[in-house]
Amino acid sequence: MNFCPQCGALLEIVKKGAPSLRCPKCKFQKPLKQTEPNQKISINCRKSAEIVVIDKNTALLRPLPAVNIVCSTCGHNESETWNVETADEIIHSTITFFRCTNCGKTRREEG
Repeated sequence: MNFCPQCGALLEIVKKGAPSLRCPKCKFQKPLKQTEPNQKISINCRKSAEIVVIDKNTALLRPLPAVNIVCSTCGHNESETWNVETADEIIHSTITFFRCTNCGKTRREEG
């Protein structure tokens, strides 16, 4: 971040012509030097999506605990499980999710 040496306001990037920094208050302007090592310029401040590529062996790892529950879709007897607690002003409840390790069907039980 660069600040105006005259009034202390945050300098804006001007993209017209040669890149420069300009003060919106007092109109102070200085050229933008691309050779300064610590100077980073971000014109578009959107976060980029992070893409992660994993191999087949890593994809088979199951980080959630597994329990013996019969799947209603495929009949497999192993499912991953996790809990989500919900709370509003009066009611506090826990929802338990079960995802079949064979077909991926997810079901939930409120309790």
